[in-house]
This record gives sequence, C-alpha cells and structure tokens, in this order.
Amino acid sequence: MQSVVDHFRELSRIPRCSGHEEKVREFLQDWGGKHGFASRTDAAGNLLVCVPASPGQERAPVIVLQGHLDMVCEKNRDSGHDFTSDPLKLRVEGEWLRAAETTLGADNGAGLALAMTLAEDQTLVHPPLELLCTVDEESGLTGASSLEPGFFTGRVLINLDSEDEGVFTIGCAGGRESTMVLPLEYASFPESGLLFELKVSGLQGGHSGVNINERRANANVLLARLLAALHGLTPIRLAAISGGSAHNAIAREASARFAANPADGPRLSGLASRLQERFSQEYPNEPKLAVSLQAVPETMDRVFAGELTDRLLDLLQAAPDGVTAMSREVPGLVETSVNFATIREKGKELHLLFSQRSDKAYGIDGLSGRIAALARLAGAGVLTGNGYPGWQPDLDSDLLARSKRIYRQLFAAEPAIEIIHAGLECGIIGAKYQGMDMISIGPTIKNPHSPDEKLHLPSLEKIYRLTAALLGSYCRD
Repeated sequence: MQSVVDHFRELSRIPRCSGHEEKVREFLQDWGGKHGFASRTDAAGNLLVCVPASPGQERAPVIVLQGHLDMVCEKNRDSGHDFTSDPLKLRVEGEWLRAAETTLGADNGAGLALAMTLAEDQTLVHPPLELLCTVDEESGLTGASSLEPGFFTGRVLINLDSEDEGVFTIGCAGGRESTMVLPLEYASFPESGLLFELKVSGLQGGHSGVNINERRANANVLLARLLAALHGLTPIRLAAISGGSAHNAIAREASARFAANPADGPRLSGLASRLQERFSQEYPNEPKLAVSLQAVPETMDRVFAGELTDRLLDLLQAAPDGVTAMSREVPGLVETSVNFATIREKGKELHLLFSQRSDKAYGIDGLSGRIAALARLAGAGVLTGNGYPGWQPDLDSDLLARSKRIYRQLFAAEPAIEIIHAGLECGIIGAKYQGMDMISIGPTIKNPHSPDEKLHLPSLEKIYRLTAALLGSYCRD
C-alpha cells in the first residue's frame, strides 16, 4: 500500500492539467523504461505501457488497466499555487489524504499510482498487462475519443477512475457541450457612476455529474439572481462578468463589475446582504457561501450597452441548470441534467458554457435544443459539440461476475453495482473497440474537482487487493 502512496506523491510533483500532460507522460515512459516495459504513444498523446506477463502466464488474456493522465486544476481564489510548475502540497488528515488550497488530483492520479504498483509487484502473478493512459479526459474525454484501432490489444478492461470503493460501475451517461455566444456592445462609463464589484464565493462546487443531484449551489446561478435583484432596485450597467472554471465542475465562484449611482451604494449593499441570508436558507449544505459587494477604487473606460445589460440579465436568469429528469428504470439515478458551467468574456463576445448529460439520446438532444432556442431569443449564437456516447451496462459480463465473487471472498461484503450520471472513458472505448468486457472501480474520493478533494487511504489498499486478485484470476494453473 505504501508503494501506491509513494507513486501518488511522485505524480503530485508533476504538472498535469488537462491539455498539458507532456511531463507526466514523459515521467511514466521513463518509469516504464527503467523496469523494461515497452511503451508507445499515439498522435493525440495517449500512452500505452506494455507489461510482460508473469513467467508461465504469457498465454493468459491481456488485461487493460486504464486511467487518465490529466487532473482538474482548481484552487482557492487567494491561493498563489502555480499549476504549471508547483508541486501539490499533500497532507494526511487521519485516514484521508488531501492537498493544501488545491485539487488533490486523486482523480485520476490514484488510478495511475495503482497501475504502476501492480505492474512493479514481483510477488503478483498476472497476465500480460497494458496500461492505457489517456490525455485530456477532464476537459471532454478527447484522448479516448482520439484512440485509433489497434492501439491496444486487450479486450478485458479495468478502468481505475471511479470514486467509491465497494461500488462497481458498469454504465454511464453520455454528454455534450453547448456554448452560447453573445456579441457585446459597449457604451462610455457613466460620468456620475461608481464602479462596484459583486462576488459569490465559498461554494462546495464538485463534479457536475456525480454531485448534480445534491442541490449544491451554482455560483453562476446565484450571481445571475443577485444582479437581477440589484438591477430591479436601481438601474445598473454591467461592465464585466465571469464565473466557473470547467465544463465538468459546478461553479464555485463568480463575479461581476457594474456601474451604479454612488448614492445607491448603501441600498445595494443591504439587498446583497439580505440575499446572502436567503441563499443560506435555500442552501443549508453551503455553510461557507459568501456574497460581497464593494465599491472599486479604479474605473473602467466602458460598460455594456444599456439594452444589452437588460437582455443579458434576462438570459442569465433563464439559463438552465440542474437535474431535469430522473431515471424511470433505476431508482435514484439522474437521467438528464445540465450544468451552467462557465461565463467568459472573449474579445467582444460573452461565452456561456453548458454541459448536458443523459443516458438517453433524447435527453441530450432536448436540452441542446432548449439551449439553442434560448440563445436565439437572446440574440446569441450557439456552438454545439458532438459529445460522447454513454456506456450501456452488461449484467452478464464475465468480468463483473469475477469482480463480485472476488470482492465477497476478500471482504465478506456485497459490492454495489451502479450506473453513474457522468461520462466515463469506457463509453467511448466500448464504442470504438467492439466486444470489450469492462468495469470501473476505484478508491473513495470525496469532493473531486474542488480544493476540498480528499482520498480515503484505507479504500486505496482495498482497491489494490481487489485488482491484484482480479488479475490473478485470469492466470492459468
């Protein structure tokens, strides 16, 4: 177990934000070379490390251990951490491992560390292994989408990217992204105006699929409600706005700058304070929720045009977010949802990013159509991505049967079987490589995609034992 933690600490010293996996890929290639493992990459940057079978097991079926190289790089607003160069600052708190002020990267560094340790373990009898390490999973599963036929050979795949020990994932939702693009129009900053800055912060955030049914507050949604209420009290003129961090993260922070009459400052501050109290009642699971409104000493040359401010505030309030349908087949499973992910100014355009998920094609299509219609009504364009497929469960899977049997033998407990409302690379891999037998497992990770992320160390040991026994079950006597 200590070897897994040691490998994870090594990985935590290497920058690996989505789209910037070069250094961690080189690290794993060097690691493989030192152990005599051949490796290769494809045009997208995906890495395959080939681990020979234990002596006498060369004819056993090839098993693929799969994870992704990248991590979500989120930090607290006041953190000075530089994800391009700084190592993560890890600390142990009882049974949990976490990072100071940033995401931990256990999603999916824990999976990579497990695969490395399994490959090195000389006491383990195992079949030929292929360690499939994909890129850019967190920003759209693009590494898996770019896999070409023949890059790997195994047809049994253990995905190490799940986040609840004792739970076997055998299916997942598909997804798609839509971006509203609103042209920005400007006017001169009002001569009698004062610049104010409004911030929403302190929210839990979390994974936009896994946590979407927990009624966690979305900072973009709260910011929209605040701005609309302030505009209803006295006319304001937006000057800047931003929020959220990634398509697959519930927005933790959002802010806006606007011009208003200086005399209205006390009334605006009072209303913001009252709305914070209301939000705290509405979201009792957000104890750190904070709303701040302050006058800004500097000024700006321009604000958004008056008609644009009105139209944008209406659009932000109408923007869809949250669960839209629950599954009729699986009790408690979210069928369809949308995450109002980010607000970004890009040149003279405002981009609003939405991430739709569903295990039904009509669910994604319906939400995409709704977002496109709303964009047209607001005078915005829309960019809709191709998305990624879901993973349909196979209850008769041999790998699933083995996993259940071995889990009972090891831990005298019954594992849970689930389909998740999130995208997994298994869906894409299964669509590209027909006939795959797949399962997704992993240690317990809490609050992924946020600086509150933490890894349960005892569960990491259990996943190691389970995976080692699974590999051994494919070996010939």
